[in-house]
Amino acid sequence: MHWRHPTTLLLLAATVACGCGGAGGGAPAPAPVVHTVPKAERSVQRAGTITVRGDYAPDSHGPYTLDGRYRISFAQFGDGVDFRQEVPFTARLEQAVADGPGRRIPLFQRAARAGSKTIEVHGRYDVVVDYGDSPYELVLRPLR
Repeated sequence: MHWRHPTTLLLLAATVACGCGGAGGGAPAPAPVVHTVPKAERSVQRAGTITVRGDYAPDSHGPYTLDGRYRISFAQFGDGVDFRQEVPFTARLEQAVADGPGRRIPLFQRAARAGSKTIEVHGRYDVVVDYGDSPYELVLRPLR
């Protein structure tokens, strides 16, 4: 290869310009940071209250042994998000059985930042979030 050939010099100049951020370029934009709920914080049980957290749906948590009446609430998080205009947050309890899906208890199907309801349930259930476009938290608080 001869370094004085015009084509070689053009290719070398183009390679240096691309590799050094020439031609008006700078450092490439950093990749967006996606915050995720650490595994240790995805499910917390304290004094009978169960709190589950996730980033996006679909997601599943459990199984949990439930026995009695519970106040169940959800909250979604997102700066500047009008949750009334978003996909409805949809969650359910699904009975944990070895041979396939068991009984399903609908919890929420609301386009809202938050919501709550009271249910009575007995058995082992997974908390299943089918739809949700934002980080969320569900709290199951036993009623005495």
